[in-house]
Amino acid sequence: MPKVEGLSGKQRRFVEEYLLDLNAAGAARRAGYSPRNACNIGSQLLKKENVLKAIIEAQQRRSKRVELDQDYVLSGLKTNAERAAQAEPVTNSEGEVIGEYRYEGAVVNRALELLGKHLGLFVDRVQHEGPVLDLALLTDEEVAELRRLLAKAKREPLSDVA
Repeated sequence: MPKVEGLSGKQRRFVEEYLLDLNAAGAARRAGYSPRNACNIGSQLLKKENVLKAIIEAQQRRSKRVELDQDYVLSGLKTNAERAAQAEPVTNSEGEVIGEYRYEGAVVNRALELLGKHLGLFVDRVQHEGPVLDLALLTDEEVAELRRLLAKAKREPLSDVA
């Protein structure tokens, strides 16, 4: 990676690691930052103008190098959708058409879904239900307990819930 002005060695390493999986916390850990604070550090690094500039420049160089861009991806999805939607004859081992046709609906649907997401046709919505907590009704002790729990949650990584 070319040297970007104003980046420390760890920040350059963070940029390199971030490009692998676009995971800021993982990149921060792999770059040598504190594993305990990796989530916060990764988030903070992504807000730094020079780090963000380095990431964008590196992504652009990579896209150019591998000739991969939005047009390529969208074109591939379109081609897959069109090819999978065609009724294709099924042949036996000798190459003779046996009178059956294959249609790959799951492939078509997935390609169209990805294209639709790109075009903003599908918006993920989350509906929140349940009682609304009026914080003004909490006692001082309850507020103190909430603060304690929030502080504890910030110090400890979230565990996977089965």
